[in-house]
Amino acid sequence: MALFLIACVYDEGVYESSFRVVKASSREAVAKYILNHYESYEDFVRRSIFCEWLYDRKEGPAELWDSMNHVILNSADSDKLMNVFRPWILSLSPEEFLRWADRTGVDGDSEAKLSVYEIKEIEACD
Repeated sequence: MALFLIACVYDEGVYESSFRVVKASSREAVAKYILNHYESYEDFVRRSIFCEWLYDRKEGPAELWDSMNHVILNSADSDKLMNVFRPWILSLSPEEFLRWADRTGVDGDSEAKLSVYEIKEIEACD
């Protein structure tokens, strides 16, 4: 079992609440764990993959998204999008989930980068 860093960060940097360290056999096992424990990782996924999915013309909610006000979403619009997003994200295989996570990037304070990295070296400070 290896250690993996799961991080979801904006350009402001890393905070205690923006990363987790888990033990797993592979990145795919981490992705499977995230999908199976979605409620615990929903904030990470919503701040990152959700943003990529919104604008994706092939897999995203293009028709629904185009019909909404893109500047400010009211709670009803947000609920509609989440009702489409959640079943979609939970239908992904671990490999597909990782491909989406790897597409994410930092865009100021509106979109976060979701990363899953194996920790290969741990330095001893003392």
